[in-house]
Amino acid sequence: MSLDPIRGRCFCGEITFALTPPTESFTHCHCESCRRSHGAAFVSWTSVGGERFRCEDLGGNLRGYESSPDIIWQFCGRCGAPLFQTTHYSPGIVYIVAAALIDPLDRPAESHVSWEERVHWLEVQDALPKRREKTSDRIG
Repeated sequence: MSLDPIRGRCFCGEITFALTPPTESFTHCHCESCRRSHGAAFVSWTSVGGERFRCEDLGGNLRGYESSPDIIWQFCGRCGAPLFQTTHYSPGIVYIVAAALIDPLDRPAESHVSWEERVHWLEVQDALPKRREKTSDRIG
């Protein structure tokens, strides 16, 4: 496995970041918060420890939105691209939007989470486990 950084950036390119493998997870989240914040049927996330994540924001465009006392969403204030999030219940972990990555991830997707909140107009046909909320409880 390569330990070369996995690079990413926002839509306008003002914010760049890199994570050093190995990543800790790669899941597709179907929760309402992820769907609404991205305008998508689900959001694919990877994660790393904060010590293996670095972000460059030379233009001062990184913005945060605390949707609850537990979650801070980070995005580009110039182009609006969602980039990553941190949570109080997983201190030291950064969750990165996989669609913002330039380089390939070091692992395949592992599961769908918050499956009970999915939109019903999208038919998901992969064989990945479908899990309740962010837990290991398999429901599909």
